[in-house]
Amino acid sequence: MCSQVIDIRQSFASLRLEKKLRHREISKFLGITEAELIDAHVGVSRLTAMKSSPHLARATRLKKPYSELISLMEGLEEVLALTRNEYAVHEKVGTYQHVSKQGEVGVVHGDLIDLRLFYKHWEFAYAFEEGKGDALQRSIQFFDEFGTAIHKIFLLPSSEHNYFEQLVDDFSDVNQDSGIHVQEKLQDTSSCNITLPEDFSLEEFKQDWSRMTDSHEFFDLLKKHGLNRLQALQTIGNHYAQALTQSSMRQVFESAKEQKISLMIFVGNRGALQIHTGIIHRIVDVKAWFNILDPGFNLHLDIEKIHQIWLVRKPSKDGVITSMELLDNQGEMIALVFGERHLGEPELAAWRHLVEGALEDQFNQELSMAD
Repeated sequence: MCSQVIDIRQSFASLRLEKKLRHREISKFLGITEAELIDAHVGVSRLTAMKSSPHLARATRLKKPYSELISLMEGLEEVLALTRNEYAVHEKVGTYQHVSKQGEVGVVHGDLIDLRLFYKHWEFAYAFEEGKGDALQRSIQFFDEFGTAIHKIFLLPSSEHNYFEQLVDDFSDVNQDSGIHVQEKLQDTSSCNITLPEDFSLEEFKQDWSRMTDSHEFFDLLKKHGLNRLQALQTIGNHYAQALTQSSMRQVFESAKEQKISLMIFVGNRGALQIHTGIIHRIVDVKAWFNILDPGFNLHLDIEKIHQIWLVRKPSKDGVITSMELLDNQGEMIALVFGERHLGEPELAAWRHLVEGALEDQFNQELSMAD
């Protein structure tokens, strides 16, 4: 067996037990991708793992099509769905219901778990079993071609573990030898580019923005005018987008909690978008992380990495849709927040009043500081 694989396994066990590091942290510490970390445990039998380390860890490589695998997740019953990006983690407990697929885009639209899945970026998948004290944590994990985690499904004690075992048997890949090739990710600087295209017309851009009938048209708008998200928000003007402070962001969340305003909170990456809808109850700051810790829903935001926050107004056939958008220093989305809304209905007046009020308070504070 390759000595590098053995070293990874041993380092994983040590860092999990002694340092209590998460998978993402261990992979960064070892200088490998998270997919490579998990893949190093392919081929480990339960007996081998228990003899070699008190920290059982083994992986089974799963085969495509992953859309079919997702369509069978309902049989696991209640699980924890996790989607994250570099600076936000979104965790939701529920059941995978009403699963569908159109082209390379999948939808899970259950009562609690709400997902949009972009399968063209799903390259690797594993069933992972890990000993945690006297318990066994089981999960199914998906990664893109760069070895970055896209989506994870964690079984709970109440989940159907026998169904999990059958699912793993049915989707087990023929090749169960450790070793994968991940593509090298090139540094993308396009998102932080402040130079507008030479043929850009602000007048046409504003006209097209004002003609939007659905917020989903925003992506086509960016593509048509050759802009990234940050360029669009910085360029469109105060009528449609205004910058918020971190203090205003906190005010929005705290006020929504106090007023019991139901929110829609989106966190995603290039392969998955996960949505929580509901009233938030418990906000906790832990070191550099801003957290919502509610039964069945957790949100973790790396507050130091939130570079810009915007109040954005997008026209639609149901009226203006107001969002709070959190961006990193590359202008990439960390999280989006809306008031709860259903298609064909205007947005909640209470949500609009809340977020516009936070902006007004921010403006008044800036004026008082200037005096």
